[in-house]
Amino acid sequence: MKNCDKVMEEYLSLDKGERIPFGITIHLLACKKCRAQVRLLRQAEKSSAPDGFKQTALDDAAILAVMNKIGSKDGGLKNPISLSKWIVGGILMVLLFIAFSILAKPGSNHFLTVYTYLELAALITAYCALFVRSNMDFFVKLINAKLSQ
Repeated sequence: MKNCDKVMEEYLSLDKGERIPFGITIHLLACKKCRAQVRLLRQAEKSSAPDGFKQTALDDAAILAVMNKIGSKDGGLKNPISLSKWIVGGILMVLLFIAFSILAKPGSNHFLTVYTYLELAALITAYCALFVRSNMDFFVKLINAKLSQ
């Protein structure tokens, strides 16, 4: 019972639309009483909303329109990321990898060859991580679109 009170207090402190933490989700799956309380709270919230009230998510066009109204000339995009720079960088890394494998002599030091391949693998991994990190909005939108289908 004490745990249920704590879980409900944490649930009620969440902002609307915020993800429910894993611990609370597990408790709600296991506790029928708390699950019923949450269901009643959601029904009460739906019934108390005005009839014409519909919460809509803002899309990119709406956000850009607001940014243009408040005076931003480029819609708030100060440093747009150029995909062509990422492609050129990736091609250069692949060419470097191919060039090294062609230039490496079969009788050369194997330790140096393995070490260089590990460096190139680390470079490619860092490149991919930076690409995903700098384009995170795109990937989040893509995942959300796939999940909503």
